[in-house]
Amino acid sequence: LGENLISQTDDGKLVMMLPDGLAGNGADIVRGLQNVLGQNFLIAGGAAGDDFLFKKTYEYYNDQVVSGAVVGAMVSGDVKFGIGVRHGWKPIGAPKKATKSKGAILYELDNKPAVQIYEEYFGKKAEELKSEPLARIAITYPLGLKIQNSDEYLIRDPITVGDQGEITCAAEVPEGSEINLMMGSKSDAIEAALQAAEQCIQGIKEKGGSKVTTAVIFNCIARDKLLAQDAQKEIDVIKKVLGNSAEMIGFYTYGEQAPIGGHTAIIKKTCKSEFCNETMVIVAFGE
Repeated sequence: LGENLISQTDDGKLVMMLPDGLAGNGADIVRGLQNVLGQNFLIAGGAAGDDFLFKKTYEYYNDQVVSGAVVGAMVSGDVKFGIGVRHGWKPIGAPKKATKSKGAILYELDNKPAVQIYEEYFGKKAEELKSEPLARIAITYPLGLKIQNSDEYLIRDPITVGDQGEITCAAEVPEGSEINLMMGSKSDAIEAALQAAEQCIQGIKEKGGSKVTTAVIFNCIARDKLLAQDAQKEIDVIKKVLGNSAEMIGFYTYGEQAPIGGHTAIIKKTCKSEFCNETMVIVAFGE
């Protein structure tokens, strides 16, 4: 995909990617694209989902409907845009080390079965966590991967518990990572959406723009489940920040892709994108 995109223009500014949320390793897909485009090339997008069924998703490519694919578009030319990326989840308790993991499967934390981190906090045995999908608890209490040399955390959604207490997550958990249990709330999620919208405004101003004309929103399905009847409040707060003249479109995702912190300028920060969970990603265009 990366090679195809750069063959079409030498003035690319941003790639918007739409992968299948149930196919392959999402973090690998982002890395593959980043390796071709460059470590500081801006990538943002969201993975297709199927409303918590976890069976099959679809992507559009021109007049085709495909599955198990990654579709992307290159934005080029004289364009002003900003990217907002926030999740609002906060670490609780002491960090633990991922002492055994492979891909999206987290086997051990501090040399103990990974599920114990939830047993300790919620007083539930592994058997109970198997019968009631861990994904329901993780909507409010996901796992967070500490980003090195940063205050930021990558959120990882635990999905299921295996027979040995291993946790399968919605994206990879590298062995050796520092892991925290994270806690979220409706108010924190809405505040994160507001902050992401403000980041977009700042990004457009840095490129000489003054207002947002259009915004594309990639928002994790877990945030919709958390907010439930208050989901509209998240949309309303984004609209308030971006302005009434801004057109908005988007969907609920199975993972989001964006530079952590929403950095769109290489100023002491990297623009390298990551595969995120439970995160609000906004790509805003302006003039």
